[in-house]
Amino acid sequence: MQVSVETLKGLERKVTISVPTEKVEEEVGLRLKKLAHKVKIDGYRPGKVPFNVVVKRFSDSVREEVVRDMVQPSLYEALKTNDLIPAGSPLVEPQEIEKGKDFKFTAIFEIFPEINVNELSQAEVEIIHSSVQEADVNNMLLKLREQNKEWTEVSRAVRKGDKVIIDFKGYLGDEPFEGGSAEDYELILGSGTMIPGFEESVIDAKIDTPFDIKVTFPEDYGHADLAGKEVKFNVTVKHIQEGQPSELNDAFVEKFNIKEGGVEALKKDIKQNMGRELERRVSAMNREKIFDKLLEKNKFDVPMTLIDQEIGHLKHEMYHRVFGHEHTEHEKIPDFPRSLFEEQATRRVHLGLLFSEYVKKHSLSVDNIRVNAMIETMASAYEKPDELRAWYRADKERIAEIEALVMEEMVSEKILTDAKVVNKTLDYEAVMNPPKISKDKGE
Repeated sequence: MQVSVETLKGLERKVTISVPTEKVEEEVGLRLKKLAHKVKIDGYRPGKVPFNVVVKRFSDSVREEVVRDMVQPSLYEALKTNDLIPAGSPLVEPQEIEKGKDFKFTAIFEIFPEINVNELSQAEVEIIHSSVQEADVNNMLLKLREQNKEWTEVSRAVRKGDKVIIDFKGYLGDEPFEGGSAEDYELILGSGTMIPGFEESVIDAKIDTPFDIKVTFPEDYGHADLAGKEVKFNVTVKHIQEGQPSELNDAFVEKFNIKEGGVEALKKDIKQNMGRELERRVSAMNREKIFDKLLEKNKFDVPMTLIDQEIGHLKHEMYHRVFGHEHTEHEKIPDFPRSLFEEQATRRVHLGLLFSEYVKKHSLSVDNIRVNAMIETMASAYEKPDELRAWYRADKERIAEIEALVMEEMVSEKILTDAKVVNKTLDYEAVMNPPKISKDKGE
């Protein structure tokens, strides 16, 4: 068997394989002999068909079958001999099959990059520190009181922040559209749950006075027949309710399953929960900074095949995040623009390959003590921690998720031992609710 390897572009390779005709014809002959013992042809008893008749009738089809069966083992042998590991399924193109000529085929694929991990070598990495202060707890307590408002019926016109009970019906042109109608729908104005422009248009409306709203669906709206389209809603406000933050008393505390200790016990519980979430967020931010710095030090070509696969995964994730559908075998994922995912997919693949190589270089393995500790930390936030422990341990994939997170922490800690750490302190709000960056203004 002859093999030639050609570099096309970057990580793309083209392998041309030539299987000697003698090898092909030898296998063809063996299969024809086996076939002769069982083939049925009119005018001959089974097993008594002359071999030359079998050859004349079946040699072409058997030859096609033989070369088809030879592709995978021949390709495997060629890849192994030349130390090539495809990053995805090779595109195989067989040439025309002719008796007496070597069977040739080509395979085009991308290989995994060769990665020699560069350590940070005292490169600066900014590490975030943060803690929950008393003011943060008081702010959270106020938010909880706001979220648990006590609502009172009013007869005035609608104001921002009110809860309204409405009927509405949506029209695209003159025709009602699917999913555009509801009765006795509860809406808090300012919640941002409706499409842009809808909630603002309800302000100043009066009870039992129908009115029309014209709004435009976003261009990236999930339903293509409505994306970017202007529609009209006929709306009737049936009730208007004004909200006041809940009183900070024992009745309010009991809503959070605090049986003893009153407000102070609630504040302690809130601080613990905030601390857990803050620690998780700070850890994620720092890991991202560390990994970004490692990526800067280790640039290499990334297989487009893997990026395409990751884009598919991200589209799948967005579909379920936006529409909340359960996974089904025949689900049809909308054709989201590739540009939405390409940067994130490229980073994920780049980091995944580098991460794997880093773990291998330093012979790191998951610390089971840390895995158990992480599960305990998660369980401590639940009223029935044993149920969460059991939930994780009942499924290998769930445990694998925790193990992956622990490994991320171990790798990031190992990377930092070779870096110059620059400490930065941020307050709770700056970590948990960072300001959105404007892409237009870069601020």
